[in-house]
Amino acid sequence: MFQILIVDDDSIMRRALKVMIDKIDGFEVCGEAATGSQALTIYEQTNPDIIIMDILMPGVTGLDVAKSIREKDLETTIYLLSAYKNFNLAKEAVRLQIKEYLLKPLSMKVLSELLDTYKKEKEGSVSHYLNAFEALVENGDFRQLYYGLDEPICKIYKKYSGDDEKLVEVFRYVGQRLIAQSALAEDSKSDVESIFPLNECLISEPMIAQMWLFKVLNYVYEKEAIRRYPVLQNVFTYIDENIRSDISLNQIIESCSISQGYLSRIFKNQFKVSVMEYLHLRKMHLAKGYFYLTNDSVAEVAFRLGYSESNYFSKVFKKYERITVQQYRKSIQTKRGTA
Repeated sequence: MFQILIVDDDSIMRRALKVMIDKIDGFEVCGEAATGSQALTIYEQTNPDIIIMDILMPGVTGLDVAKSIREKDLETTIYLLSAYKNFNLAKEAVRLQIKEYLLKPLSMKVLSELLDTYKKEKEGSVSHYLNAFEALVENGDFRQLYYGLDEPICKIYKKYSGDDEKLVEVFRYVGQRLIAQSALAEDSKSDVESIFPLNECLISEPMIAQMWLFKVLNYVYEKEAIRRYPVLQNVFTYIDENIRSDISLNQIIESCSISQGYLSRIFKNQFKVSVMEYLHLRKMHLAKGYFYLTNDSVAEVAFRLGYSESNYFSKVFKKYERITVQQYRKSIQTKRGTA
């Protein structure tokens, strides 16, 4: 669902635009602003895909808003509305990479065609891939997150294979938007790379990129859970610091001073998996990274992740990966052409 911010000092125009947008499939209004200053505030809060905005408003004009946004954001599509043609304004709009300079009144036919064109352009673009990852966040099922990264990542590599610069751009955009759109107020202005550094080495292969993106999505999951249940802050801090150790549920509840029943209930409600299943899924993701990047034995990887018995580790790996460690390593060799 593409998010649209409406900006116009005319309340009747705002209402008319909202009524029309509500009738167009795939789009919804995420905010309305009567002034340029309000528009900038709501833009920061909602990170819309599209802004439809009057070009001449009292005080901070539509052009002022567009200029401020373009200083840090080239992705949001901006359409400017005007009651009359003005060559100089149109020229400035082009300079600010405005998508369209439109004349009022805007008919349903024109708006529908405009948004239909937008949707078609975005399908197969970076924004289209973002939707797949956003769905994993909105679903709130950590198990689906674990299994749901392969397909969209493979599609990204199929489209941009050989263009490392574009791949970095795609993953940077996806990571940034996931953090910004997930209601993380304290992180909405953060640069994703200040939290999770990204370079061409980290996207050299799909599996390595998946490891990076899994970290981003797990971070979003944790922050969303903490926002709803602040008591989980200490729980996730403990888990993150000890994920490579032999963590038990008892250790978590004792270290974080939380009852087992309450923790299990809110965890299941937020992640749709148990605490221990969450731990195993995170450990198995790390294990795949070790098997992919090193020649460590099963026993060595098991030890690295806090499993004292390699046989038990192998059973857990097969349970979640649905193949044995040996089969997984063989699949790696096949992908690399070294089988």
